[in-house]
Amino acid sequence: MQWWRSLLLGAGAVWLVVLAARCHLPRRSVSAGGGPDSTGVIYVVQHGWHAGIAVRRADVPAGRWPVLDDVADAQYVEVGWGEAQYYPGASRGVWGALRAGAWPTGSVVHVVPIDRPVPDRFPARTVVRVPVSPAELDAFTTFVAASFAVDSTTGRVPTAAPGYYADSRFYASPLPYHVFNNCNHWAAAALEAAGCDASPRWAFTVGQVISRAKACGTLVQGEG
Repeated sequence: MQWWRSLLLGAGAVWLVVLAARCHLPRRSVSAGGGPDSTGVIYVVQHGWHAGIAVRRADVPAGRWPVLDDVADAQYVEVGWGEAQYYPGASRGVWGALRAGAWPTGSVVHVVPIDRPVPDRFPARTVVRVPVSPAELDAFTTFVAASFAVDSTTGRVPTAAPGYYADSRFYASPLPYHVFNNCNHWAAAALEAAGCDASPRWAFTVGQVISRAKACGTLVQGEG
């Protein structure tokens, strides 16, 4: 039976290579250092195993995110990305986690309108403030725009599920989710688009995302 074991190991190795090849994170479009003269800011918020990133709604160019009309009265908008069933809570537990990571599945974007300072909206969460230049802010909002599945006939993004909060929603995303392209890879890639050296391919955990955000910004709430 030794040959069966070798066959399984070989098949597993091939499958991992296939998954790695299917990493389709949107790519950063600018590489500029954000310094003391940065004119914008984003907030990275830790939510359990996931990270959300908030930006002033007014800093998102008109028409770039097709969901902005749904959060017209928001001061900030937080976005997070994850597996289509696990993230909204439709499929959890051990099987849900294995299903979400073992092979490519669908994904969604969680959009949360915020009507107050970000730390006040999430008082029990770790929050990191990251300064960004205008070019970095433009690259970040472009990165997020590529995470929405826009209907070509309506120009809208289909709602996938109710959000975690009464005023939040999950929207469809075209990006594949798997172990080499998980929610923390996405958050780190969003940070990298915003000019923060976040090494997204190696950011498997939310702790790594928060650590890299702190290296680029300031911890304003939560554990240091």
